[in-house]
Amino acid sequence: MRSKSVIMAAWLGLAIFSASPAHAAPLSADQLLQQQEDAATAARLGLADLVRQGEREFGARLPDDYPLAVSDARALATLRLGAGFLVYSVTPQQVLAKDADLSRQMSPTGAWRFTVYQLARPVGLVTVESVAGRWQAVAFGAAGLAQNLASLQAAHGESGKAGMRFLRVYQAQSDFLEVTPSGGGKPRFAPLNSAYASLALTRQKETDAALLDGSALLEPLRAAVRSNLANWR
Repeated sequence: MRSKSVIMAAWLGLAIFSASPAHAAPLSADQLLQQQEDAATAARLGLADLVRQGEREFGARLPDDYPLAVSDARALATLRLGAGFLVYSVTPQQVLAKDADLSRQMSPTGAWRFTVYQLARPVGLVTVESVAGRWQAVAFGAAGLAQNLASLQAAHGESGKAGMRFLRVYQAQSDFLEVTPSGGGKPRFAPLNSAYASLALTRQKETDAALLDGSALLEPLRAAVRSNLANWR
């Protein structure tokens, strides 16, 4: 029988995409660093709890719908937490506005996500949010997103020198990696699989050619936002 807590964790991982959180207030560099450290601590504690639960409640084989892409319970001991990133977003009104500018208008949601690795393989994400003033791991899952993101970061990261931010447009069900050249210059966007699927974008190889100007994404995003908002009415 599946654990209720595992079922809830997996469900929350899906719900994160459809729920559009309130945007957080801007932070100073020091505040952002402290927030990242606090969120990372919560992510490590949450992952440790999930590992203990898996080892306690399942045999050698984990259930097919386990939140992380791990099938053998013995591999749980090898899981480690990787780098975290802040989730940014834009509102529907910003996307639909005539003066829309994704890089200028994207703002932090307050949610952090941390990649979970089984040895060197990304197997999922831990989502961390502040709940009643306390940072907590609220969801586990999204193995496909973790792998997609790791691939794009390797392709565009210039050995970690490029500036990168994760953008989720909730009402368009689309994710992007904003990439700013290390020497400065205009940021461009690498669509993730969700954006290719939701916006019917033409898939390109993971090279500089796959980086798109934010203005080129506005019309597909506007169409998706209008359609999804209409479906909610």
